[in-house]
Amino acid sequence: MSSASVVSSLHLIPIGQSDHHPHSASGHSFIPGATPVMVACDKQQTKYYSDLSGVGTANMDSSYVLHQIVISALVVAGFICTKTILDNVRRRTAKINVIIIGGGPIGLSALLIAARCSRVARIVLYEELCRKAMFCTPHQIAFDVKSVHFLKRHGVDFDNIEGCWDTGCFYTRLAVFQEYMLDMAPRVGKLVDIRTGTKFTSESLRDLERISGRKLVIACDGSSGQAAQVLGLSDEFVQQSCKAYGAVAALDRPSECQVPLPERHVHNLHFDLTAYGSDTSEVDGYQGFSFKVFGTSRNRYMTLSIPKCESPLVKSLRTVLDRSMMRNIFLKCFNTYKSSSEPNLSDPLAVKYMKFSPRLFEIRLSQRVENTAYFQEPDMFVLAEGEAARCYNIHTGMDVNVGLRGLMALPNFLSVIAVADTDHAILKALTHKNRDAERVCREFTRTGLAEYHLSRSARV
Repeated sequence: MSSASVVSSLHLIPIGQSDHHPHSASGHSFIPGATPVMVACDKQQTKYYSDLSGVGTANMDSSYVLHQIVISALVVAGFICTKTILDNVRRRTAKINVIIIGGGPIGLSALLIAARCSRVARIVLYEELCRKAMFCTPHQIAFDVKSVHFLKRHGVDFDNIEGCWDTGCFYTRLAVFQEYMLDMAPRVGKLVDIRTGTKFTSESLRDLERISGRKLVIACDGSSGQAAQVLGLSDEFVQQSCKAYGAVAALDRPSECQVPLPERHVHNLHFDLTAYGSDTSEVDGYQGFSFKVFGTSRNRYMTLSIPKCESPLVKSLRTVLDRSMMRNIFLKCFNTYKSSSEPNLSDPLAVKYMKFSPRLFEIRLSQRVENTAYFQEPDMFVLAEGEAARCYNIHTGMDVNVGLRGLMALPNFLSVIAVADTDHAILKALTHKNRDAERVCREFTRTGLAEYHLSRSARV
């Protein structure tokens, strides 16, 4: 038999069929060794194809899974990239509207700070007094060195404000500062709506809630203002002792002009009260009083202060209620330490024009318990600043600076709340601002009175 017939014969044998006997009925001749070898080869080839099919199926499953993973990863990456881009765009374009209640030095300084913030779109200011009445305010305000630098960074040009300098501090009338700040407002490059002669009420609050977008409302209407309460802040205050006693006097001299004058200080004063039945001759070991005179040439103010102690002099001035005793102390101190250009104060003028504390009192700082809040439905933050947030029961002549310390954190607060888009971010911003308010009060109770009254060198 030829090799061709062998191949043909092999091809016709079904794989898996039993081996044929040489004398089988089929008539096919049996070639020893050929068919078994060929059958064995076909079985091996069948097994090989079967193995390849399993491997192919496994590879197809792996490829499908890998394909799905890659697609999912691309979708997630695309979502993250898109969200990041949108978040960045939103952050860059996020704006906030600022509403300020009160046109005093703190409210107007808050307006200037907000106007310098790129996050602020619109500013509205409410002031109960009309513009003319605001400019009739006779009081003098004094900016310390830190406040001067802070306001200069925000565009206040003290060289163009009527006033006087002394050891880096600037003294001017409140009305002069208010007029300067109001004149600056139209030039800040923002949409500013100044509503003088308009008292903020619950009806005003409804108008604010209709303003679209996020809002920050700052209550700067003083210690007797009601705006913070109308806005929803708690009206509870907590008092902190400044560990000192004090007394104040105010002198209005109609014959004098409203000329700003620097402060004058003197320290370690002791008073002889034997004429009033008090033995105050023993002064060893006790610190004396600090005396300060400040204000314009017409409206003069005086302050006595002393750290807490139990000296016979302090006990007498705290317990003896004799108005002539305290009046004479202020009268003698004023005539001794006033400016050389000022006329003396006579007894009849003191009786007629001077108001004063009848005895020493403990100096305390009152701090609002709830300083900030957020209301979700109108998307509105509320903040109390100035004497609406913290005030004390003594006139220091430098009162504005404690309020400005609170405003120093306002630029960062504006930037943070403009983009705060989660409850966590909002709570974090409120917590940070409350801690800053607590820090301002803590620093004043620790060093503020000493800085403004007790430990500055005498300048007489």
